[in-house]
Amino acid sequence: MSKARQQRETVAHLTYFVVQAYRQVKGGKGKIAADDAIPARDHDHAKRLFERYKPIRAGVVAFHRTGDPATGDWEDAVVIARHGILPAQVDGMTDATDIDADRWDLSEADLKVA
Repeated sequence: MSKARQQRETVAHLTYFVVQAYRQVKGGKGKIAADDAIPARDHDHAKRLFERYKPIRAGVVAFHRTGDPATGDWEDAVVIARHGILPAQVDGMTDATDIDADRWDLSEADLKVA
């Protein structure tokens, strides 16, 4: 494939998966602090990371987000799993179980694999 052709091709939508763990702040009377976000390869990897951190952190959330990196347009994050003490902004995130997959507005172009 030529270099010019590579530059013209872009990814229309990209989904990334993240696990965010929170630790209890010593002497903070219930306060938590975020660890560095952990990128995951896919949904199953995010679930495995979530399960690994669940018993050793005050709180942990696994989520994914889809968007267009070229335009910066991103959909709201969707929670895969959550546990423990989490910041208020996590409460506003949509759970994966709340999504009605039968109502997605997908076209044939969205389903093609590169």
